Amino acid sequence: MRPSTVPVPSGVVVLWLACCATVSLAEPATSSSGPPPVRRALVVAYNGSDSPGMPPLRYADDDGVRWMETLQRLGVEVVLLTVADADTAEAERERLTGVRVPTLAALDEAVASLAQLNAADRAAGRTVDFLFVYVGHGRTGESARAYLTLADGRLDQEGLYTRVVERIEADYVHLLVDACHAAGVVGSRGADPLVLRRLRRALEQEQLAGHPSVGAIFAESNEGETHEWSRIRAGVFSHAARSALLGGADVNGDGQVEYSELDAFVAAAIRGVKSPQARLALRTFPPMLNPSRALIGPIPEGPRLDLPATPGGARISVEDTNGVRLADAHQSEGEPLVLALPKRDAYWLRTPGGEARVRLADLKARRLPRPSPPEMAQRGAAEESLLQGLFALPFGRDFYEGYVASAGGPIVDFSNPVTPGDPSSLPHSLGLEVGLTLGAPPLGGRGVARGLSLAWRVPGPGIVRWGARASYSLAPDAWVDNTTLQRVSVLAMGGLNGRGTLAPFAEVGVGWLMTVVDKPGRREGDSLGLSARAAAGLRWRAGDFAVRGALGMDLDGVRVDGHRRGHWIPGVELGLER
Repeated sequence: MRPSTVPVPSGVVVLWLACCATVSLAEPATSSSGPPPVRRALVVAYNGSDSPGMPPLRYADDDGVRWMETLQRLGVEVVLLTVADADTAEAERERLTGVRVPTLAALDEAVASLAQLNAADRAAGRTVDFLFVYVGHGRTGESARAYLTLADGRLDQEGLYTRVVERIEADYVHLLVDACHAAGVVGSRGADPLVLRRLRRALEQEQLAGHPSVGAIFAESNEGETHEWSRIRAGVFSHAARSALLGGADVNGDGQVEYSELDAFVAAAIRGVKSPQARLALRTFPPMLNPSRALIGPIPEGPRLDLPATPGGARISVEDTNGVRLADAHQSEGEPLVLALPKRDAYWLRTPGGEARVRLADLKARRLPRPSPPEMAQRGAAEESLLQGLFALPFGRDFYEGYVASAGGPIVDFSNPVTPGDPSSLPHSLGLEVGLTLGAPPLGGRGVARGLSLAWRVPGPGIVRWGARASYSLAPDAWVDNTTLQRVSVLAMGGLNGRGTLAPFAEVGVGWLMTVVDKPGRREGDSLGLSARAAAGLRWRAGDFAVRGALGMDLDGVRVDGHRRGHWIPGVELGLER
């Protein structure tokens, strides 16, 4: 398995961390058809620095609160260790109740408590996933050993191994690390470049050593920096990763987010940032035991922003009424977007063309108010660079498949899209099409045959589609002696379907055919015929529906006078797809 590398400006720098977390865990016996896994998380967020030359961070504590809230919304049981500054303590008073200072003792106690719960669930036959999220400073000490900063000490490689990963009693461990240093409007979250070199070597050793149940996600740069931004009061990587997990990265609509989806989403989010000082590389290392292991999902019931597919797509930001940025995404044209949101009474939905105040009741009713022109404000050059670059690139299936193909990783399953939290439990696109057909009559008859078709198609790998199509047509007075001809076919179909608002498609099929000949006073025909079909055309999508226009050619094999004969039947079809 090899890491994927993409330019990025968001944040996680650190740590050899995954290396130290390279403990060999027991291989779990799980089934995709079994109950969902139990997920627990430990979030450690610390602004402080133990180095006189490195100032404290500004938003690690804010990131910690947002991580806790995000994971809880996604059905994860979370323990948060942080020290809030005055502003965060005032704004997040209710959410910080019971939160402890990130000391070594508090870390040990939190791990022990979570491990006890994990062990009980595993003994009961449940699979347990554990997420360790760190936001803070990543440094190297006097002996060149990498470590993460805590309030009263350091969590080095040995400590992470012995204090967290080895004791947590989980089937899978997922490490998300955002180690950073803040300065100015767009600060840098920095660490010694030596940390990065040691981490890269350690991760390579991890793969060779074969610890299959541990995965890691982080970002790095040649200068050892990642970034945080005052406008969103968060690290850029942390914000992008949370937006991904809340549904922005769920490219196949199955209600889960895998490593490859988060990787591609963050890569798209930061691809548009041009500043050389802000360029980072995202690193993802999914568990080798199961590279397609989901980080979260299925998402429990709760507030969600449900945006249907639109011709042009849209860049979306969601804030609460206190200005806390909850999620960002760039909806790709022709594809729906569903974002799970932490519960608020109201939200601000912002796009480049407008903004709207959306109540919780509006989300439940799936009724969004009309946006009004956005307020304009002066921004500094650095902030403007990030504002223009972040989430500038649409993220959808096209980008995802191209990105994962270039990275050489596993691709998600597109065969069973289910919208998370949809009360109907039905996907936006059912793949059903009802069509009207015009074509030549069977058996070389005269006139025009009119009919109906019903098709069902499901996505396969890439742009492949397969399914079935049934059709009926009637051609009155089309044959000798004013004979009426009827034709019924049921075909298995397969083909290619482009993506976007207006996209080409082509398909072929083969299957059963029945031809009925209605003569005055009697009826005869062939109920065991064969038919093959080829068709091509254009598909125009508008919201949850699509219109398909096709030119088709059927080749019917019908037994006439004891001999099976072939007849070509050209035709056109206009269909409405849901």
